Amino acid sequence: MQSLDKLFKPRSIAVVGASSNENKVGSQMLYSLRKFPGPLFPVNPKAQVLQGLKVYPNLASIGDPVDLVIFCIPAKACLGAAEEAGKAGAGAIMIASGGFAETGQEGRQLQDSILEVCKQYGMRLLGPNTAGFGNIRLGVTANIASWITRLTPGQIAVVSQSGSMNLILASNICDQRMGISLGVGVGNAADVAIPEILDYLTDDDDTKAIALYLEGVSDGRRLYEAVYRATRKKPIITFTVGRAADVGDFAASHTGNLIGSFTLKTTALKQAGAVCVATSNELIVAAKMLSLVRLPPDPDPGVALLAGQAGPALIFTDYLRCKNVSMPRLQPETIERLSEVIPPITYIQNPVDTARPDQEMFSKALSIVAEDPGIDVVATFAIYEPAAVDPVVAHRYLKYKVAKPMIFGTAGFMDYLSPILQDLDALDVPAFVSPDRLAQAVWSLVEDAKVSHRKTRQPEHPLIPPPAVPLCALPDESQAKALLKTMGIAIPQGMVCDSHESAQAAFDSINKPCVVKVLSTGIAHKTEVGGVILDIKTQEELNTALQRIDSIDTPGPKAYLVEEMIAPGLEIIMGGKNDDSFGPTVLLGLGGTAAEAMGDVTMRLAPLTREDALEMLSELKAAALFDAWRGGPHYDKDAVADALVKVGELMIQHPEIREMDINPVRVLSRGLVVLDALIVC
Repeated sequence: MQSLDKLFKPRSIAVVGASSNENKVGSQMLYSLRKFPGPLFPVNPKAQVLQGLKVYPNLASIGDPVDLVIFCIPAKACLGAAEEAGKAGAGAIMIASGGFAETGQEGRQLQDSILEVCKQYGMRLLGPNTAGFGNIRLGVTANIASWITRLTPGQIAVVSQSGSMNLILASNICDQRMGISLGVGVGNAADVAIPEILDYLTDDDDTKAIALYLEGVSDGRRLYEAVYRATRKKPIITFTVGRAADVGDFAASHTGNLIGSFTLKTTALKQAGAVCVATSNELIVAAKMLSLVRLPPDPDPGVALLAGQAGPALIFTDYLRCKNVSMPRLQPETIERLSEVIPPITYIQNPVDTARPDQEMFSKALSIVAEDPGIDVVATFAIYEPAAVDPVVAHRYLKYKVAKPMIFGTAGFMDYLSPILQDLDALDVPAFVSPDRLAQAVWSLVEDAKVSHRKTRQPEHPLIPPPAVPLCALPDESQAKALLKTMGIAIPQGMVCDSHESAQAAFDSINKPCVVKVLSTGIAHKTEVGGVILDIKTQEELNTALQRIDSIDTPGPKAYLVEEMIAPGLEIIMGGKNDDSFGPTVLLGLGGTAAEAMGDVTMRLAPLTREDALEMLSELKAAALFDAWRGGPHYDKDAVADALVKVGELMIQHPEIREMDINPVRVLSRGLVVLDALIVC
């Protein structure tokens, strides 16, 4: 981490490629650094003075080592410049130029060569292909956009794969009356990448919340670990693109990374403790909220709303309830007290509608709601009506009386609202303009408390089993099931048979009815070739089934799998995948073909805790089917959770497994049984 100080807290900076041409990056970068409080050295062999600064022909002529050297030169010139910087004793370099890994193999080779030079001389590298960064508190505004100097210092860090998004998010945060501690666009992240920056910011006392923008994730497991560590100390809010499959190629050309699975990215970030939002605007709202207030870990914080108007209250309530945020009914004594100060024509059970209150009514009602023991967060909303309600008066009165977060929302023309918002900022009361933003802010506060609570219920990391002896060959269904059985996951009674005679013996020895399947490593989906015959009860039915399987063409050896049929139940799919970026993952979904058709799946990184597995169950759209849906039976959720944990252990023990498809799994009122399994190595 200390090595990053030379990059983000430099005492001196050199700009290689400084230019007098205002249209060139070298000129813009130098101008952006005009307020840098330390020595600033333009480097250009063809100039003597630039922007009032003495120009040096090369780095060696500066005389003393420079902490940070910024390259604003063509890509092909950067390798030699990196060597020169290393010999001159530089601590870090930043490459604003493009033309590296994002352009293809030749650019990647050049990028790798520069990285080797950096390692040789102990220099850190930001970029290449980065617009830069800003340590606003220290006046280090190293960015190709000169207006970075207008950013105000504050306590929100912005970390982004995109340089433009770094600037957009940072400027919008400042427009919300907040400020920036550190804003970084990592570009291609050849050396200094997002996980390391998150570690750096975790121990930065000036940063209270981290806003993270992601495109592709090349080392997902490392990112997961960094987010997990950081969120133990401070909130991380993430916004990632990739819902649409056709975005991937563009992202590859933009940052040199592939988008990957959007669901897996967001799943991993949530599992690590991040608050994941859907838009950049939500990212800004949540970052502002969580930089000011953070609830203690809580599985289900209660939210109350006191509103001056019914319409905004409906928008707020609808949003939160759709997000599974608890807005509990107020205590009877609270409702009784409210009825004494609010007109009877209003709704006072939560949300509380004051129907255009006066100042006294609003302040008293706010005090009463805040004292309700079932409420952890109090939100208020009132449009700008100075003759009716002054929120500053109401919140100032309660600031030292109520030890609960209070969040205010309003609406109106900004020239009228600005003084009130500034006064609320001075009171440390988070304030948002519009009911939507107020609801988003409250949701982010609650979501952070929920994900923090999940981490308090489990060890820092689940127990990681030791590696097992690698699988020597691609298992067929019987081999896959046998492997699952060693993990304690139930499979049907059955036998693998190589002849009609052995199939007859198996049929005689197991419970009826039976199922007969074709067994071949060359057939992944047996039902598609008619290789699964169900409900066999008689000798004649067995012979017919064996003859049908005999007629199936297979690319290799073929056998019969004779198994008992399992009683009816709820069918699910469990599986695993060794993802190129995130490593071993576990999947759960509604069984059969419905999982693919309905998209009712959820994922986690392996290994899993039991709490992770139970949460996966609760996230399914079909979760209600487990709990006596419409008078039906209860299905064993504990058995599913235990099996998911074991699947995660298996994925860790056998990194050679690329994919595992356990589908269907029949869940019973007690226990479960794997009906089919496929493992691909």
